[in-house]
Amino acid sequence: MSGIFGVVSKENCVEDLFLGVYYLQHRAQDYCGLGLYDGKRAPQSYAHKGLVKEQFPEERLSKLNGFFGIGCISGYRQPISELSKSGGYILTFDGNVINHEELKENLLREGASFSGYRSPEEVSDIVLVSKIISSEIDFAFGIRKLVRLIQGDFSIIALTKEGIYVARGWGRKPLILGKKENSFAVSSESISFENTGFEIVRDVEPGEVILIDSGGIKTIDKINLLPIKYGTFEWVYTAYPTSIIEGRSVAEVRTKIGKLLAKKYPVEADLVSPVPNSGRWHSIGYSEESGIPYKEVFSRYDYSERSFTPSSQIERDRIAKTKLVPLRSIINGKKIILVDDSIVRGTQMLNRVKRLKELGAKEIHARIACPPLMNVCRYGKTIKKPEDCVARRMSIEELKEKLGLTTLEYADVEILEKAIGLSREELCLECWGCGCGV
Repeated sequence: MSGIFGVVSKENCVEDLFLGVYYLQHRAQDYCGLGLYDGKRAPQSYAHKGLVKEQFPEERLSKLNGFFGIGCISGYRQPISELSKSGGYILTFDGNVINHEELKENLLREGASFSGYRSPEEVSDIVLVSKIISSEIDFAFGIRKLVRLIQGDFSIIALTKEGIYVARGWGRKPLILGKKENSFAVSSESISFENTGFEIVRDVEPGEVILIDSGGIKTIDKINLLPIKYGTFEWVYTAYPTSIIEGRSVAEVRTKIGKLLAKKYPVEADLVSPVPNSGRWHSIGYSEESGIPYKEVFSRYDYSERSFTPSSQIERDRIAKTKLVPLRSIINGKKIILVDDSIVRGTQMLNRVKRLKELGAKEIHARIACPPLMNVCRYGKTIKKPEDCVARRMSIEELKEKLGLTTLEYADVEILEKAIGLSREELCLECWGCGCGV
């Protein structure tokens, strides 16, 4: 999972670029990077391990300059530079290449080189994507070649001397366009626009290739990609609540999911609580619909990280154990409805339920804002293998007993359809066992 951002301005864009990337930090924490073009030197790129605020402090930003800029936060090092037939560019990428090994072997047979890598196993998806795009006469033709060869999905932003090129695949990876006086921007999420003065223009359409330059936003190609599938988990968990994805408020969709869960699975209880922060808006909806008071039985420690995004299971477990602190005074003797976005391995829910019982909770009813996860997401890399999904190994009743819950109920696809306002044919549902390949 990555967050990518780009901006074109008639003025120095460094501040907007930094903030645009900073507001995507919830999508990944491992690496961050910026690319800039000032109209004089060749485009420059800077990629580092760590958080963007730490790696690009104000003192460093004050020394940077550019009218065109791109940036990213990611699970691996980017952006990367490439020399193409149409000139050099710097590229950022959000997506996953399912046929990574096949593409890598084909590129090696065709004579491609991967300098700077000690072994072929270290070559990341973005490197393969960049090699494919750069082999064509221009960026648009490169994207057409990419969609012929790739299995997976993507969103791409590339920095050149002409401006910023933008491309979106089949729809699972969001991209949205914005504008303000003298500037245009593109981002994985509209949260990048809220405090930077940009107004939403529209979403980049699946299959669309765009050039953003000082003259504005221009569509330069439109590829007919079928089937279009939007990333359902963006609304359930990934995107920040204030973001607008495909014209739909993330917070409002999550609230609707909670309301629909309350209608379908009512239960008598003393309070509704989220697993913060992922279950907050879902639980607000459940509370509003049921009339049961909303109270948070856990407080999320502000300096903890997001536990789903790290690539290491050890790191995910470490964050999960430290980020939530129980509020003892409101737990003892209470019947609690605990709302979360999903159950993957079950370990975190088990620990939370155990802690609530230790503190005197009388009953614990879990309500989950998506169907049971059955498969690895082929369009992301956080879950390594299908066996990691506890729902593959246990029925809902068995899982309820294992977790020590009084009741356990999940949202179904019908609830997601109603809350998002898109049909199941338009939503990517593969990780819930509802096939939807490209």
